[in-house]
Amino acid sequence: MRGICNVQVVFSPGAGREGAQLTVAAIADALDRLGHRAQVMVSGMRPVAAPTPILGPAFTIQAVPQPRQSERPYEKELAAVDAIPRGAVIAFNAGGDTEAGIWGELLSTRAIARGGIGAVIDGGVRDVAGIGALEFPVFATAVHAADSYGRVEVSAFEEPIVCGGVPVRPGDLIAADLDGVVVVPAEVAEECLRDAGAKLDKEGAARAMLRDEGATVRDTYARHGVL
Repeated sequence: MRGICNVQVVFSPGAGREGAQLTVAAIADALDRLGHRAQVMVSGMRPVAAPTPILGPAFTIQAVPQPRQSERPYEKELAAVDAIPRGAVIAFNAGGDTEAGIWGELLSTRAIARGGIGAVIDGGVRDVAGIGALEFPVFATAVHAADSYGRVEVSAFEEPIVCGGVPVRPGDLIAADLDGVVVVPAEVAEECLRDAGAKLDKEGAARAMLRDEGATVRDTYARHGVL
């Protein structure tokens, strides 16, 4: 997965002990076993540009509906994007609005310059082709061409939010790939990533058993405990 996690683990961030890349599914399974069973974002959160897997600490942004055209447009949004830390995944809640593009190519360009590694937008994005050309991974619940000005306005950043139906705090880990997006609470991140890597090791052994030995799914599950 793209990005660097600051959690100290026994293997390289983004990889299992045998080198297999961590996946959202494996991380979600590890969280289930740790008792965190509601950490995967809504199914409508899908990659809209450059669906490179990402894993990194969250930088949170909150917006609210704002039909008034203020005299200082985008003020807090500009401040938020200029504050993105290196290695962060932007988690952006658009306040329930999906009828405006609150994230686009220029903000992605600035996020890249700041060292951001991807964005997860609970709301609308636009400039999809431009974002794709930047190869900046963006996951979102909607695509909409309308400008956010006079529709949605950033109200806060670096505060706890709910994104894709999951609480996200600054510094929680966010992993995203073609299967979706999962949030790993910071306090269980090290254990979770270690367990996810161990599960991928078991899956590799199960895959070889099914492929090379002609084993049944039942026998494979009995031996390795994964499915």
